[in-house]
Amino acid sequence: MDPQTLAAYENQAAQIAERHRSVFPQRTHEMIGRFFQPGHLTADLGCGSGRDADWLSQHGFNVVGYDASPAMLAEAQRAYPHIPFVYASLPDLVEVPSATYTNILCNAVLMHLPAASLPAAVHAIARVLVPGGRIVLSYRGSSTDAEREADGRLFTPIHVADLIQILGLAGLDCLAHETQSDEQRPTVTWQVLAVERPA
Repeated sequence: MDPQTLAAYENQAAQIAERHRSVFPQRTHEMIGRFFQPGHLTADLGCGSGRDADWLSQHGFNVVGYDASPAMLAEAQRAYPHIPFVYASLPDLVEVPSATYTNILCNAVLMHLPAASLPAAVHAIARVLVPGGRIVLSYRGSSTDAEREADGRLFTPIHVADLIQILGLAGLDCLAHETQSDEQRPTVTWQVLAVERPA
């Protein structure tokens, strides 16, 4: 994780968690409904406030939330004590066992990594996925003209075609891709992909 981005989450955990819980990423959740396998072990990588982990739990997924920010993990655990939240950090995910999860959500995380770290991060995510497992991932660009926003968070530009190529090199197939508008910020768009590790 980019150090300045991590510091921003650490320093503003309560405010960021409150803001995240006020937004419902409907299209991402619809993608999960289309591609995830309910009842199976599911990881929420970069779980942040715990909002999506809670949604997964409520919809029949056996979920574990992972995040690189201890302050965000504390916010998530306080809000959703029934869900396990564990420290883990991209790009390596050394804390997460290999071939463990059937479903992986990686929502609003990859853009916080330096571009040079993206291949390693994708390979790490592929490593913890079981054969036949699926990933839903999303990311957005910066809301400003700069890669780093005013609070210090990094928003690395990621071209979808480049990411799909990186996914392929990690042995992952792209099943679906959507470009979505942000409900609250008309200048911001999200890329949401469903990905599979072939059995």
